[in-house]
Amino acid sequence: MNRLYLLPMLAATFAATALPAVAQAQQPSDPAAKAQFLGKIKATDHKATLKVTYNCSHGQTLWISAKQSANAKKDARLQKEGSSKVAKTWFQSHRNEITCDGARHTASFTLDKVEPGSKGKLKKGLAYVQFCVTAGETDLVLSSSGWVGVRRSY
Repeated sequence: MNRLYLLPMLAATFAATALPAVAQAQQPSDPAAKAQFLGKIKATDHKATLKVTYNCSHGQTLWISAKQSANAKKDARLQKEGSSKVAKTWFQSHRNEITCDGARHTASFTLDKVEPGSKGKLKKGLAYVQFCVTAGETDLVLSSSGWVGVRRSY
């Protein structure tokens, strides 16, 4: 087969298979799922906790992330895709247990620097938090984000 024809066909095939997954990732599959951040992030040099009230009907994996700018103030760049590159600090975790049974739950979740890419130290100020629950590789069940205060605990 001629290479000139092969490249457009490969690109079209990739677009047809990748776009549904991307579109699904942008719209949570559980429209009733919610998360509310309660109080401030309590941070030490190496880990932090945040109390969250949430509900979701299904899902097995929670990713929670807190990114902070150098001056610990709101920075719109932290709300964009790939913002970990501009963040001075990034605490995260995929290791917290979560219960998705349709009922409302309140729990404290741990964020730290164990996972690759994590860096810095959270300081008093504001951090941009993302709270995402997934089922399998492509099903985004719940996505909530917002600015949360940080309190240092020594």
